[in-house]
This record gives sequence, structure tokens and C-alpha cells, in this order.
Amino acid sequence: MAPFSFSGDKSREGKRSPAPSQRSSSGKSSSRRSDKPRSDKPRSDKPRSDKPRSDKSRSDKSRSDKSRSDKSRSDRSTIKRALPEEEERRQRNFETPSVPADITGEELEKKFAFQIASLTPSNAKSVARHLIALERFLENDPERAYLHGKEISFRAGRLGIVRERAGVAALRAGYYKEALKDLRAASRISGSIELEPFIAQCEAALGNARKALEIAGSVSESKLSKAGRVEMRIAASIAREALGQFDAAVLTLKCSELNESDAAWSKRLRKAYYQALLKAERTSEAEEFRKRYPQAFIEASEGGS
Repeated sequence: MAPFSFSGDKSREGKRSPAPSQRSSSGKSSSRRSDKPRSDKPRSDKPRSDKPRSDKSRSDKSRSDKSRSDKSRSDRSTIKRALPEEEERRQRNFETPSVPADITGEELEKKFAFQIASLTPSNAKSVARHLIALERFLENDPERAYLHGKEISFRAGRLGIVRERAGVAALRAGYYKEALKDLRAASRISGSIELEPFIAQCEAALGNARKALEIAGSVSESKLSKAGRVEMRIAASIAREALGQFDAAVLTLKCSELNESDAAWSKRLRKAYYQALLKAERTSEAEEFRKRYPQAFIEASEGGS
């Protein structure tokens, strides 16, 4: 007979039929057997009975944590609101330069205005006015332009255009280490290749002539604007002079841009070429060049007050 046959089950059922009478006669033993799993229930329920307590403590904890986090958030916001004024009092170590009354900030080029749009309206207006003042004084009063550069760097130092113009102003005023720091920061932010000529000028002025020439050699002239090409020629000529290569410095500056009269760079290019001729002991050429472009050697009056 198969071990799982139905007849075998019936015979088992037959044997179990007197069980009810046995249960009635031996109720205690059956009740013990039936209650066994029930008696186990309290044990299984034990952690459940503990759960409300833990849940309560957790909920209380979460509420207290929430209140603490809300409190810390409100404290942080209070600190954040107070920080600009406190920071200004703590870190500002220079006076705010005055901006000429005729500068409103509306004169700022659109590409620059777009970059400072992330600032608060009041701060953006101040930065715009100081930027315009910086550009106005850059060629004729570089020291004053440098102060406006410090101001915009203090107000909005995370912006690429701000670090760039502050760096150029510091370079013109002769603060080469500060200029190099600002220009490198601007380069990291914007990635503009147009900053390389100014960085090279800083390196040359700081005595790193070979580093300046390395930068000049690594940048293709075709990738630079006309102004960038002129600035790079000036940087390379300074480096050549530092290495005693005076004729090479003259050759570096000899370019078609010498005949152009762009206010942004023509004066500095012509002055640099004149100085290079003198250092190469080509005095007659230097004097002839000066007579040809007398305006380059006339100091202009200050651009405003």
C-alpha cells in the first residue's frame, strides 16, 4: 500500500474518533496542549508591549530633535543675516573709494551686467558703478583704479569678471603678487584664454621671465583677440629684457599694431617699444619713433573726480 494512500488516512481517522471522550475525561492535559501556543503568545507579544514605549521615546526624541533643528535653523538664519555687516566691520581694511557723481552704473556693458545679475540689486548697482570707475581710471590713474578693484573684489569676489578687472587694475598699479592671485582666480572661474597675457606680465614683473615666455609660447596668437595679442607681446618683451635679450625684446614688439591708435593699449605698446629701443642702445631710432607718435608720451589728465 502506498504510504500516502487515502485508506491509511481513514484508518488513522478511525483511531482518532474516540478522542472527544478522551478530551472530556482528560481535559487538563488537552487544555495544556491547546494552551501551549497561547502560553507562548505573551512571550512573542513581549517586544510588542515594549514597542509603544520605544515608539513613544522615539517620537518624543524626534519632536525634540525637530525643535532643536528648527531652533538651530533659525539661529543660523539670524547669523547669516547679521554676517555681511559683521564681516565688513571685521575684514574691511581700506576705505571705500568715491565714485564720480556722473557714473550711475547703467553705462556697464551688457555682457558685464549679465554676470553681476546674481548679486542683490543694491550690491549689483554698487559693483557696476565701481567697475565703470575702474575702467575710467585704469590707464591714467592706475592707483585709483586699483582701489575700485579692491572694492568690487570685496563685494563680489566670487565673480570671474570682478576678479579679472581687479587683477588687471592691480597689475597696472604695480601690485604684481595681488594681481597674479586675482587673475589666476579669474582664470579658474571663467577659463578665458584672454587672461593668459596678463598672467604672463605678472610672472615677468615678479622675476619669473622664463615662466612668462613659457606662457607666451603655449598660447596660439590666432586664439587671442587683437588686444590679447598686444598684451602678450608686452609680456614677452618684458621677459626678454629681464634675460638681457634687448634686441629680441624690440623684435617682439615690432608689429602692425604700433600704427593703430586704440586707446586701450596703443599708448602702452608704443611706450614699451620706445623703452625697448633705449635699452637696446638704439637711441636714434627711439627718438625718431617718439617724434612720430608724440601723443603716446603726453600724460593725460585724470578722467574725473
